[in-house]
Amino acid sequence: MIKVENLSYTYQPGTPFEHHALFDVNLEIADGTLTALIGHTGSGKSTLIQHFNALMKPTEGRIFVSGIDITAPKTDLKLLRRKVGLVFQYPEHQLFEETVYKDIAFGPKNMGLSENEIDERVKRSAYLVGLKEKYLDRSPFDLSGGQKRRAAIAGVIAMNPEVLILDEPTAGLDPKGRDSILAVIKRLHEENKDMIIIFVSHSMEDVAKTAENIIVMNEGKVETKGTVAEVFSKTQRLQEIGLNVPQITLLADKLKKAGFKLPDDIYTVNYAADAIAKTLGGGGNI
Repeated sequence: MIKVENLSYTYQPGTPFEHHALFDVNLEIADGTLTALIGHTGSGKSTLIQHFNALMKPTEGRIFVSGIDITAPKTDLKLLRRKVGLVFQYPEHQLFEETVYKDIAFGPKNMGLSENEIDERVKRSAYLVGLKEKYLDRSPFDLSGGQKRRAAIAGVIAMNPEVLILDEPTAGLDPKGRDSILAVIKRLHEENKDMIIIFVSHSMEDVAKTAENIIVMNEGKVETKGTVAEVFSKTQRLQEIGLNVPQITLLADKLKKAGFKLPDDIYTVNYAADAIAKTLGGGGNI
């Protein structure tokens, strides 16, 4: 579990450029959950996730990962960063080895693992991200954009983290590439039952298709949190703070205003189609 207590962070305190990025954030994220972190630009999303593996230290407050206070002065940061894997935007820009295999193996090798263990981790990580074994001997620079991103994610997965954080994992990809990375995230969640997965996204459609839970940040604070259905049911408030909701949710709201009896928690096309069909079939429309 990740537990955040009264977390605040101020950039460049005591200078003319002082900026309060986080204010009294309190959160609990359970093991085995898949959570989307959303919010407008400047809401504190990136600052928050960088606290989870101690790239940033809080101005106030504490953070616990698996019961360990990672904000304590003598925290073993090397061990922490094995437990909490952070994949930045455009992680493929960090690929540098001669082959995909060597790139994925870089972290496990630095952990001092045996060659057999490294080999097992590389192949399992490639499998989990949907990267075929035939690509492992290729240069990472010969891969497509989506394949490069899979390889970069595999390099983090190979460290066997307890927490995986992905910052805008579909940024810059075409629709096919986006869908493939979202499928990777879902597969990782399904095959790693205890791993916490957190992904930051600006796409409400991606969030609706992929996440189980949502945390909404607004002006450095947690605006709301809950299941996908619970959060997207707050359409008006999300729009007031500058966020979109899935287009299908807006359509469902318009239909309800027109008199159709539809549920309040519509956020995917398939759910909307079923709900509309039931309404029409059951004579529940205007």
